[in-house]
Amino acid sequence: MFGRTKAAARHAPIASLLFSVPAVVIYLVPSLGDFLQLERASVDAGEWWRLVTCHWTHWSLDHLLWDTLVFVILGVACERASRARFVACVAGSALACSLGVWLFVPQVESYRGLSGVDSALFAVLGLSLLREAVSERRAGSIAAAGSLLVAFVGKTVFEVVSGTTMFVDSSAGTVSVPLAHVIGAALGGYLATEHRFGRWPKDESDTASTSGPSKSCRRQS
Repeated sequence: MFGRTKAAARHAPIASLLFSVPAVVIYLVPSLGDFLQLERASVDAGEWWRLVTCHWTHWSLDHLLWDTLVFVILGVACERASRARFVACVAGSALACSLGVWLFVPQVESYRGLSGVDSALFAVLGLSLLREAVSERRAGSIAAAGSLLVAFVGKTVFEVVSGTTMFVDSSAGTVSVPLAHVIGAALGGYLATEHRFGRWPKDESDTASTSGPSKSCRRQS
């Protein structure tokens, strides 16, 4: 019984839910958003924490709802398979996306949003499921996972060409930064093939045993 309870706790999407809470809290306290967003002049002055915290700041309620909803959905799916991979994906993409924007998009003076991290989670989930479907020769699953990945590429291309976001309202003077999405997706793709986090999906309940040890400008993202 204890082993089953412990396995259930491992599968509970605790981290993904906890990671989503700060986005809501920060939005409700506007001064926190100003203090935590990626602001080029402030980062240049040594406020390096903004490179990570900016992803949990948002420009509008619309921006917050889209980014956080996607984060929770993808995060829960990824965390249930491997919490270690999920945490590595969130932490790695948060820093990588911000560094990419700060270093290679100098016209961006301020940056907010989780969509770069969302892109990393989407790539982890989509590519991992595609690899699993291919290995098991399930044509329907291959088509479904492949279609989702193609749709993501199409969305990114659309935003690069149009300079607008597909889902978030850009009328408030915010625009997409596709480079953040590309960097996030690249990191997610790497983590999807990184075996140190185990196979996908990782059935952690197999490691639990009740009888003995187991062997097993103003820019938004």
